[in-house]
Amino acid sequence: MAITFVDEIVADIEWRVSELATLKSLPIRYSFRDDHKELQIKYTIPAIYAIWEGFVKNCFSIYSNHLNSLAISRTDIALSLLTHQLDSECDFNNPRINFDAKKRLVNVIDSLLTNTINIKPSIPTESNVNFKVLNKILERFCIDKVDETYEQKLNKLLLFRNKIAHGENSISVNMNNITELFRLLKI
Repeated sequence: MAITFVDEIVADIEWRVSELATLKSLPIRYSFRDDHKELQIKYTIPAIYAIWEGFVKNCFSIYSNHLNSLAISRTDIALSLLTHQLDSECDFNNPRINFDAKKRLVNVIDSLLTNTINIKPSIPTESNVNFKVLNKILERFCIDKVDETYEQKLNKLLLFRNKIAHGENSISVNMNNITELFRLLKI
């Protein structure tokens, strides 16, 4: 029996749930000194975020590969997917000032607009997958946006991760924060 892209995503979810469950149990399972326990809890936040961002990137890579297996024709592809593909290859955010750069861009676009469109599995995470970025990615892939009830918690995960990962000491993290973020990811 062939493995479907849904099977691949489910396997990825199962692996990530296992990783998160291990992270969640460490401060409870082992008798760390209090200062070591606090440190482990604090640095669990960047690990949670890494697992989250990795999930987003991997799922859309798997999904891109699935879309490519369908050999979608240029006339049948959704405009959002075509735009994603062209942006992935051409970097539309790059201002092309000189004429030679513009010609190179047109040449790349011309070469990409073949009969069958192949979606590049690059995901524009903008260096941080918060609520807004996640919904931008979903829009590119013609998938419904995430409900606004997740906005505050996804943004909180990113805020905590960034402050901790960049060496700030302004945020106090406790097991309640960890539990809240695990609930966000349904663990």
